[in-house]
This record gives sequence, structure tokens and C-alpha cells, in this order.
Amino acid sequence: MREDPGLRFGSADEIVSLAEATLERATAAMAGWFGRLPQAPCRVEPVPQFLAADAPGAYYFPPTADGSRPGTYFVNRRNPTDQSRVEAESIAFHEAIPGHHLQLALANELDGLPTFRRLDSGSTAYVEGWALYAERLADEMGLYSDDIARLGMLAGDSWRAGRLVVDTGIHALGWSRQRARDYLFERSPVGVDELEAEIDRYVAIPGQAVAYKTGQREIASLRAGAAAELGSRFDIAGFHDTVLGSGGVTLPVLGELVAGWVADARSGPAPT
Repeated sequence: MREDPGLRFGSADEIVSLAEATLERATAAMAGWFGRLPQAPCRVEPVPQFLAADAPGAYYFPPTADGSRPGTYFVNRRNPTDQSRVEAESIAFHEAIPGHHLQLALANELDGLPTFRRLDSGSTAYVEGWALYAERLADEMGLYSDDIARLGMLAGDSWRAGRLVVDTGIHALGWSRQRARDYLFERSPVGVDELEAEIDRYVAIPGQAVAYKTGQREIASLRAGAAAELGSRFDIAGFHDTVLGSGGVTLPVLGELVAGWVADARSGPAPT
């Protein structure tokens, strides 16, 4: 996955066209999985040239509060033949739909919340936990185009799991930068340049990378518990609307919201 040139993009235009096709496929599949969708659309844009050299491969920017600009999924066209296409779809699902765009655009459109709550991204464990959950949810929804794209999802998951070890190794057990690099290099197919930058990030921001996987596991656990308790009353769209319906909350608050939703669903009319 690191070295095969056949797994890299052939041109800058291919990077953009794959992102557009991925988002179009995801947008068309939302019905039945979500009850409420944001009014603001999500568009694909290339990273501006003056930023490209220092920007990541892709990132999301939420819509403006007044709706004058949609959510934007930026893709970096820098050095396309050096960029792997393996994780391109899972990154799009993480950053855009059903990941950060649904989460942040919906929060922006919620009634009854103060402005700072609607526009704040909230706790990292919630925000990034949802985005990781969305990568796996996309697989449930049948959104990955082929086995290579699904392999990219699994590669990304191995990286997120591995950095739980690396982050705590560095900050709790005194690991060296080289030991952290070697651990991830041997256990996850992350590109060498990206790996170096990621280690520096973990050194500089203790616990931030750990929050991703913590949030993902908590959301998955809340869903499994709700499904087990409700049985035939469990509604996946209702669960997702509950998770996304109060802005960027902390994980304990999210647990309370889901518990309240489960209690209401249990006492309501049985599904027909």
C-alpha cells in the first residue's frame, strides 16, 4: 500500500473527480439512515494553490452561519502521483458526508442554541469520534466503491488504534520519537512523510489523537446498547438524529441524550 504505483492518483483532476463522485454517492444514500439532514450542501473544492504545500491531503470547512457559503470539502492536488488513492473514500466520508458536514452543518442550523454552541465544534472526542464512526457507517451503507477503498478504511482504523499506543507511550511511558515512529511504521500502512508529521502532532498535543478512538468507541457502544434494549423499536435514523441533534456535546452528555431517547422509544407505540 505504501509503494505500489498502481494505487496512486494519475492526475490532479482525478483527485477532484473521485472526491466529487464519493460525495455524490454518499449524499444520495442518506435517506433511511438520518431523519434530519442539513439544508446547507457540501461542495468539493481544490485547496488553494498558495496553501497546498503546507496543507493536508483533505479537510472540511463548515458553512457560514448565514448560509451564504456551503460546507466545503477541500482536496489537495499537490503531487498527485505521490498521493495514495486507497484512503481517499474513507477520508471523504470522515471529513464530509456522513462525517463532519452532517455534524457541523446540522449544529449550525439548530434552533434554540446560543451562537457559540451552534458554531463551536465541541469536544474532540465527540467531533472526531463521530467522523471515525462515519467511516464505518459508510461501509454499512454500502458506500465504498470497491475492496481497495474498504482496505483504505481498515488501514485508517489500524492507524487510529496504533496511535492510542504511541500517544500514551510518549507521554506516560517515556517513549522516544523514534520508538513511536517504528511502532506505527510496522503496524499501519501510513506514508512515511505523513507518519513523521503525525508523530510531531502527538508530541505537541497530548491526548488529542486518543480522543478520536475514544469517541468512536463510545458512539458505537451507545448504539449497540440502544439496539439491544429496544430490539424491534430501535430506529437507526432516530439514533443518529439524537447523536447529532444537540451540537458538540461531551461524551457524558451524549450518553444522557441517548438514554433519554431510548426511554422515550421504549414507552412509545410499537413499530408497525
